[in-house]
Amino acid sequence: MTEKGLTSRARLHSIQGRTNGLLRLAAVWVDERTGLGKPLDALLNYPVSLQVQKNALYLLGSLAFASFMLQMFSGFLLIIYYTPALDSAYNSVDYINYILPLGWLVRGIHVYNASAIFVLTFLHLLRTFFTSAYKKPREITWLSGVVLMLVTAVFAFTGALLPWDQDGYWATVVGVNIAGSTPLLGNWLMHLMRGGAHLGQVTLTRFYFVHTVIMPGILVALIALHVSQLRHGPARATSQRGKALSYKFVPFFPYRMFVHILAGLGLSILLIYLSWHQRAPLDFPADPTDTSFTPRPEWYFLSLFQLIHYFPGRLEPIATQLIPMLIIGGMFLLPFVDRNSEHRPWPKPVLTVIALFIITMMLVLTFLALATE
Repeated sequence: MTEKGLTSRARLHSIQGRTNGLLRLAAVWVDERTGLGKPLDALLNYPVSLQVQKNALYLLGSLAFASFMLQMFSGFLLIIYYTPALDSAYNSVDYINYILPLGWLVRGIHVYNASAIFVLTFLHLLRTFFTSAYKKPREITWLSGVVLMLVTAVFAFTGALLPWDQDGYWATVVGVNIAGSTPLLGNWLMHLMRGGAHLGQVTLTRFYFVHTVIMPGILVALIALHVSQLRHGPARATSQRGKALSYKFVPFFPYRMFVHILAGLGLSILLIYLSWHQRAPLDFPADPTDTSFTPRPEWYFLSLFQLIHYFPGRLEPIATQLIPMLIIGGMFLLPFVDRNSEHRPWPKPVLTVIALFIITMMLVLTFLALATE
C-alpha cells in the first residue's frame, strides 16, 4: 500500500474515532439527565430464546404490534384532513381518497390494516391458546390480549361511521339496534351511543371522540401492559427440538429486532400493494331516508350478523348478547379453569373440541354471509 493510501486510512480512522467518542459523550450526557441508559441497555440485551427466534408463529405478536402502530400513525395523518361534521365529513374523506396527494395510500393502509389487525390478533390468540401460554404466570398476558381484541372491535365499529357514507351509516344503525336488544339496558345504551333519537351530529361527534381519543389511550396502556409481560418468556416447549432451543439465547439486538423490522416491512409492503391495487372503498353519502339500502357490516362482523338470522324476534338477544358473552366470558375464565400442567392441546380434549367448534362455526357463518351477498 502506498504512503498516500496509509495516510488516508489513518485520517479515516481518526475521524471515526472522534465520531464514536462524540457519540459516547452524547449518550452519557443523555443518560445522566434522563436515566434511560439502563432500561435501553436492558431492552437491547434482553435474552431471546432460540425457541422463539426460530419459530415463525412467534412473529404473530410482533406483526400485530406493528399493525397497531401503523393504524395509529395512519389515523393521525387522516385526522389532519378529516372534519367530524355532518355537512363535511363525507367530503373530507372524499378529498383524502381522490384529491389529496398520497391520501389514497394513507386511507388505504388504514382501511386494509383494520382487517390485518383482526387477522393477526385472532391468530396470535389461537397460537397462545393451543400452546397453553395463558397459564401461570402468564394470565395477565392472555387477559390483556383478550381485551385488546375487544378494543379492536370497538375501533372498527366506531371508525365505520366516520366517513358518513351509506355503508358506515347503516352498519352503525344495525350495531346500535343490536345494542338496543340488550335486556333492561337496551334503551339506555341506544341513547348513549346515538346521543338522541336518531343518528346525527351528536352521534358522529361521540364516535369520533371515542375512536380518536378514548380508544387510543386505552390501546397504548394495554399494549404497554401486554409487552411488559414478555419478561415471563414463552410457554414451555413440548417438542424435543423446542426444549433444546429453549435453553439457548440470543440478545434482542440485533437478532430479534432485525426479524421484527423485516416482519413490519413485509406487512407495510402488503398494505401498500393492496392500497395501490384497489383504492379503499367509499360508498355514496349517507342517506337516512333510503330504507331500501341493505346494510352489510365488515367481514370480521359477518359471523355475528349471520347468527342473528337464526334467532329472530324475541330470540335475538341469544345471538347478540348471550352467545358472545359466553364465549368472551369463557376466554376470561380460561387461565383460572385450566390449571393443570399439560401444555399440549390433544390431552385436553374438552377445551380443544370447544375451541375448534367455535372457530369452525365462525368460519361457516362468515362463509354463509358472504355467499348471500
